[in-house]
Amino acid sequence: MIRIDEPVATLLFALAWLCAVVPIEAGQDTVPPFELPESPVAGGRLFMEKGCVSCHAIHGLGGAGGPDLGKIQAAWTFLDIAGVMWNHDPKMEEEFKRRNLVRPKFTSEEMYQLVAFVYFLNYFGNPGDAAKGELVFLRKNCIQCHTVSTQGPEEGIALDEFQIYRSPAFISAALWNACKGMTDVMQERGFPRPVYEANDLVDILAFIRREADPIEKDLPVYLPPGNTRNGSVLFREKGCIHCHSVRGEGGDVGPPLGSWASGGVLSQMAGAIWNHGPEMWKSMEEAEVEYQKFSETEMSDLMTYLYFANFIDPPGDPQRGMDLFTEKGCVVCHAVSKEDTTVGPMVSEMKMANEAEVIAAMWNHASEMIEVARAADVAWPQFRSGEMADVVAFIRSQGKSGPLP
Repeated sequence: MIRIDEPVATLLFALAWLCAVVPIEAGQDTVPPFELPESPVAGGRLFMEKGCVSCHAIHGLGGAGGPDLGKIQAAWTFLDIAGVMWNHDPKMEEEFKRRNLVRPKFTSEEMYQLVAFVYFLNYFGNPGDAAKGELVFLRKNCIQCHTVSTQGPEEGIALDEFQIYRSPAFISAALWNACKGMTDVMQERGFPRPVYEANDLVDILAFIRREADPIEKDLPVYLPPGNTRNGSVLFREKGCIHCHSVRGEGGDVGPPLGSWASGGVLSQMAGAIWNHGPEMWKSMEEAEVEYQKFSETEMSDLMTYLYFANFIDPPGDPQRGMDLFTEKGCVVCHAVSKEDTTVGPMVSEMKMANEAEVIAAMWNHASEMIEVARAADVAWPQFRSGEMADVVAFIRSQGKSGPLP
């Protein structure tokens, strides 16, 4: 476990640690079959080494030349993020020149890791509001059974220990493991079972951190981000897949799961887990699926897997991609037919093994493409969500496998 003060500080600590102990092989330019990133913070090392942090902050920590990437929340995919990068390429190029900086180059593996890191930045969501958390603690009747410092019944179960935990995965695991017993107690006492809204649980955690009696022997504890591939295995081994699907694979008893479809960030997932508990238990009993408990690390892995479930784009439409390729003006420089003139390589010559190949090439050659577009008086094309996936599908349908020229 990493011990640190706040989620953002923890993230930066993790990045510094990665710079020191996780080498990236020089010249590496291969990406495994396009899949979920095993370590979502690995790209943070590149974020610092390549100089991205000099222009982009993460929740206020970093440069001010570009937007704060920690404050952008959107239901983007890998190629959607790549499209946003493309859209802002001319402005970034101007900033590079203004600062007399050389545009950094990325291998396909590095681009894959960097985009995964940018996607990861909203993983923690809202840091929580202690004042709101106190109101939730009172209004949702948590105070009837629990104590925080001197607030609550003498015989209540103390929540002070949660002051040291900085990840919602801790409270998510505790709620899931104990929620059946807690629900039974509430029924016995005639308390309505609370329903938590978007940030309720993270606000309660902020309230606990503010009010709880200090535990001097323990420093704040924060779980490292979960492993998506371990989370994928747990999703199957714990039986979640019998009732829920991810990217079309799994049962349909419960709703499909995935980052934005199931509540988005970690703190919202924790509330969703509690809110739907009774429905899930009933479905599990009917399906004869054994109720499984989760350790904090397992819950972190599972939630990270669900957070990244929509990271990989669904297959694009090649026909729509061909139309966009023409509409956006790409054909001015990249011919589709041998009879057409071309400035850059023809579409059929664009060889790539996966999505990261084409995005890395687009970034690395952006300076030249910007100059050519200006000389040809061609407006820099802008991509909306989903369009980059269609264009990439079109390029792949015309090209060959292998690295881009």
